[in-house]
Amino acid sequence: MTPKPSPTSTSELAGSYGMVASTLELVPGLVWNSFEEFRKAGNDGLANIPPHGVALLNCKAGSYRIIRDVDFQRLVGLASDVIRLQGGVNIVMQAARIAIKHPDEDHIKLLLDSARLIAQCPELPQRVGHEPARLTDEELREQSEDDFDAKTAEIPSPSW
Repeated sequence: MTPKPSPTSTSELAGSYGMVASTLELVPGLVWNSFEEFRKAGNDGLANIPPHGVALLNCKAGSYRIIRDVDFQRLVGLASDVIRLQGGVNIVMQAARIAIKHPDEDHIKLLLDSARLIAQCPELPQRVGHEPARLTDEELREQSEDDFDAKTAEIPSPSW
């Protein structure tokens, strides 16, 4: 039995909506062709976006991709590590140029140390998301016992 080849285009991915993504790939999710469809779907529509799924909202203002916070945080972590790696590769390239021009022990050691710094981080970081702010029961009681009364009926409306 021959293994099924992995999809090579987004149209092939779109045909396999129910597939489960690996840790580094996103899969197509729901598509809403108007904001009204999206609004009617409500929370249930958002809940139906699969893990690692990317939903698409097409509306007059443009096309928008909607992903879960966990996936967004993973992408932010990957993007920040790409920037870190770009800087590290530039340093290694500069150290290599110096080592070529001056092939003494100190410059070769500089090249090896700079390359070793990048190799020490084999796993890409992932940013952990945030929890929404919640009031404790005590804070809710304190806020509900507030005796402030603005007497809004007595406040005159501004005249322009």
